[in-house]
Amino acid sequence: MASRQKTRQKKSRKRKAIPNAAIKNKHASNTLSQHESVALRTAEKRRKDFVERLSIDTARSGIQPLYELMQESYSLFDSMLDDITLDPPLACKRGCIYCCINQVSLTEPEALYLGFHLLETRSPSELQNLKDRTQTLLTELKGKSREEIGMERHLHPCLFMEGETCSIYTARPFVCRGWNSVNAEMCKHSNQSGDALAPIENHPLPRIIADSIQIGLLNGAKETSLETGYLLLPRAVYLLLENGVENITELTENWLKGEAFFARGISI
Repeated sequence: MASRQKTRQKKSRKRKAIPNAAIKNKHASNTLSQHESVALRTAEKRRKDFVERLSIDTARSGIQPLYELMQESYSLFDSMLDDITLDPPLACKRGCIYCCINQVSLTEPEALYLGFHLLETRSPSELQNLKDRTQTLLTELKGKSREEIGMERHLHPCLFMEGETCSIYTARPFVCRGWNSVNAEMCKHSNQSGDALAPIENHPLPRIIADSIQIGLLNGAKETSLETGYLLLPRAVYLLLENGVENITELTENWLKGEAFFARGISI
């Protein structure tokens, strides 16, 4: 009898000895799997929406559907983010500019939507000023790889950071929407120290959501035989302004016909 009790005690102790790390790893794995599932569903839905609304055969009437699709895509990100509770909470808030001293990339649909936003919100003189500043920034970046630009990102504020706020907040690219931090001091240290590799604690889910929507749109564009890719924001802005932002309609029509937008290159 005593022997059986000892055996049960040993088994009991063995069950209690399961490492906490194993439980945490399993929970983390399950959470990651859930996030990946959400990302796949979101990307597929965006792809289908793009294909249903836009094709090379509807180039003349495709501008409004593209504009609306981008508005819906940005709203989708906002609503999905509003539906989740992040712990710890995000440290990102108005006036925190450390991530904005950076050069991000965007896709053709994002760039064209931004072009319409600029056309709607800026005067001719403001657009000329933006073009001049874009030329100056591109001259500074000329000949540098994305990796090199990334390593010295603290030296190059975003073109649209004005008065310590984002002047294109409602039209900002997905990478800006997805990036986040839970510790503003870590962002400040990375920026002020010039250490582009300094760790910044953040939540992966907002980035996963932003990436999935962006990828879904790109997959839809690719399926309809449109040019797809990524370009640094200042280079995309220069392409938009090179011949006057009033030509954004023509740029959009041509891209929807299958012509190049990003691949046209810039003269700087």
